[in-house]
Amino acid sequence: MTEEKLHKLLDRTAQFHTAVQRHVQSLLPAPDQRFVIAFQSGLLSLEHAVSALVLFDQGLFSSAIALTRPQFESLVRGVWLLHTASDNWVNKLSEPLTMENAKRANEGEGLAEMLKQLEANPKAPAGIVAQLREYKEVTWKAMNSYAHGGLHPLSRKITGYPAQLIYDVIRNSNAVVALTAQLQSILTGRPENMGPVRQMHRDFVDVLPIINQS
Repeated sequence: MTEEKLHKLLDRTAQFHTAVQRHVQSLLPAPDQRFVIAFQSGLLSLEHAVSALVLFDQGLFSSAIALTRPQFESLVRGVWLLHTASDNWVNKLSEPLTMENAKRANEGEGLAEMLKQLEANPKAPAGIVAQLREYKEVTWKAMNSYAHGGLHPLSRKITGYPAQLIYDVIRNSNAVVALTAQLQSILTGRPENMGPVRQMHRDFVDVLPIINQS
């Protein structure tokens, strides 16, 4: 892995983000509370991804990698809200923020439980849920370490960050962005909005791992 290849990935990733943002900004969720709040969760995931890319570009790798955890969690929450969350949870997460409901929301389902519920739901997209599970199994311990200032970031501050590691993390983050673009398109209730997402998968295949396009 060379620095030149990493810089090329950063440049192409920025172009990918621009294409995704342009598409997502043209979308509106279907007029249903469940769709609207799931769409907001997808927007939050994309915001974390853009912020991480800015930090990667500035060489602030520990903070950038830390953001990949809420990026992923926000995507999973969006998929969970669409397919599996109870009406009660949809209502709770759609309310204006107050001290009282913030406490109740913090007592909500964690990532492991959301994935478990999605896997048990035959109506949830099995291919996407399997990818989310695989992503968690591969990256979760490291993401937690970066989010909580653990061994991974402390060790890397001493030894430095191999270019290959940053390259892999950025591509993994791009995979989450691609899945989020799919989610946002699905939430419009208009199947034709998946067309541009499939085209982006083809146009930016060089910065993406294999993505389920179903």
